[in-house]
Amino acid sequence: MIPIYKPYICKFKDSAISAINDEWISNYGVFVKNTEVKFKEIFQIPYCILMNNGTSATYCLLLAVKFKYPNIKKLYVPNNVFITVWNCSFMVFNKNEIEVLEIDEKTLNMNVNEDYIKTLDKNSCVFIVHNIGNIINVPRLKKIREDLIFIEDNCEGLFGKYENIYSGMSNCSLCSSCSFYANKTLTSGEGGAFFTHNTDIYNYIKSVYSHGMTETRYIHDKLASNYRMTNVQAAFLYDQLNDIKNILDLKNKIFNNYDILLKDFIKDGTIVKSISEDNTQPANWMYYFIIPNKNFKDIEIFFDEKMIQVRPLFYDIRKHKHLEDINVNYKELDIINNGVMLPSYPELKFKEQEYITNCLKEFIHL
Repeated sequence: MIPIYKPYICKFKDSAISAINDEWISNYGVFVKNTEVKFKEIFQIPYCILMNNGTSATYCLLLAVKFKYPNIKKLYVPNNVFITVWNCSFMVFNKNEIEVLEIDEKTLNMNVNEDYIKTLDKNSCVFIVHNIGNIINVPRLKKIREDLIFIEDNCEGLFGKYENIYSGMSNCSLCSSCSFYANKTLTSGEGGAFFTHNTDIYNYIKSVYSHGMTETRYIHDKLASNYRMTNVQAAFLYDQLNDIKNILDLKNKIFNNYDILLKDFIKDGTIVKSISEDNTQPANWMYYFIIPNKNFKDIEIFFDEKMIQVRPLFYDIRKHKHLEDINVNYKELDIINNGVMLPSYPELKFKEQEYITNCLKEFIHL
């Protein structure tokens, strides 16, 4: 079976083994600090907090909004994204404070049309999600609506760019999150990170993520939890960051290979790829597209017989039992049911990509 993804850690175990041998297996140890420093250097951002997973980091985005802007009246959240942003939003905001953003079927991101952005309510926060690695130009949105607060779920967009800045790292956003789950470009199995330019937010979340601890050990000043990353997890990331150019080159090669192998289908519209905004660079996380008039369930059955794992695109929020009563003032995007993600991991061989695309061509011609 060709898996949809597998972690690329074969070359990046030395520091993790060192952490184990030195018995620094908790959140204490040199690699947590060293990895945070490395991220700050690469992304040119003053504050980074490593966390136990991307969900925790994303939840902390909302805690940061409530901390900095306690009187915020509305949270705008996009549709057709992974469930994390919705579950986290409801943990912090009330149902009547949340509104579903319009979706652009050409990008599968929120509608970023200037006229639409100008209609969003004042005293609001917009939850940006770089869906499946397609990047939203946040600095552009901030220019249109300087009064709006932007936070970024960058879990699928890490190493994408807008305005030649890494996504999630602009001071146009209050803060951003990323994920290091096993199917991400950088991975520690689980894990995530919280980024911000704001000193007050950094200090607040630094306390929140560690039991609400004050500078005096075992004195706590707020309700909080434990979102800390272990030294072993950080060690995996540290070694990957020291070879990040090679990892990104491998990912870019996978995407370029697919584009070449499928160029005729892309050109004649047999398959439809999402378009990217001006002045953005996709993260190249998972290779995906729409096959008009082909249902994912049929795609999955066919590829399963060919021993290839594929994944659907993210469904409308009304598909989820606990969210089915959310008020959405537009119809579901039917094309989501025609979408598919293909295997996209760094070690995927060209011969395997040829086999995958040949199977795709066979399916399309059925």
